[in-house]
Amino acid sequence: MKPANLLRWYPRAWREQYGEELLALIQDTLDEGRPTWRLRLGVIRGGLGERGHQARRAGRTAVTRLIRPNQSGPIVVAGLVFAILPENLTTSPPARGWQAAAFDAVLAAVALTGAVVVAGGLAALPALVRFLRAGGWPKIGRRVAWAGGATAVAGGGLAGLALVSGSRSPAQLEASWAYFAGLLATALAMAVAIGLWAAAAAATARHLTLVPRVRAVQLVLSAVAAIMVTVMLATLDFWWSATQTPAWLVGGLVMLALASVDAWRKIPRAVRRGRRLRAADGGRR
Repeated sequence: MKPANLLRWYPRAWREQYGEELLALIQDTLDEGRPTWRLRLGVIRGGLGERGHQARRAGRTAVTRLIRPNQSGPIVVAGLVFAILPENLTTSPPARGWQAAAFDAVLAAVALTGAVVVAGGLAALPALVRFLRAGGWPKIGRRVAWAGGATAVAGGGLAGLALVSGSRSPAQLEASWAYFAGLLATALAMAVAIGLWAAAAAATARHLTLVPRVRAVQLVLSAVAAIMVTVMLATLDFWWSATQTPAWLVGGLVMLALASVDAWRKIPRAVRRGRRLRAADGGRR
């Protein structure tokens, strides 16, 4: 066995970083040009141990990812919510009463959530304009194009669902497998579009140079936006409890409780992080 062949017992990444040093050590201890059995066994034992160490580390990483809250969950839920909206909104709410209040709450939550998201975008707009003027579009153009295409597909699905739900009764919709398949396809398209836009926004943000004041504002707005999404889901539960079955009321109350806990935790944390950012920059605006 040649000395260089002994290195194959170690993982490739380890060989690339430490292989030359180990090979030099092996060559210094050769016996008549060949490694001794004791040296061979030592190298083999060390290589297997390093492979085992990397396998355990990879396993811990995989388990951590599995038990970590899945970030795609809220995106899938949001896609499903948007897909269900045409069916729910085609039914005219009454002029007064519990159903009208629930319907108004849904519209208010959607409007406020959109306003928070738009405010976050406007805060970063000057930095985005500077980035685009400096020739940054090629760095984000492909992501934006994919997100725009997915949005067009999802919008077409929503329009189709709105047309079908407006021309059929709820009983007919529940009995239609074609409508159910279209609902799932539209929900998936909406989730993909939201995910692509989120990825495009994150990629764009990495290229922007934001002053500490703007970064602090965006931290707070991001926390508020996440809470408003939960509030929007709560209002949808209330709306469904008023128009379909009272069982949805439990889900709405749970969502409101979760939103309250998030508001108590996330907003003060975002404010503190923003203050640290500004303090680290000397308090400059």
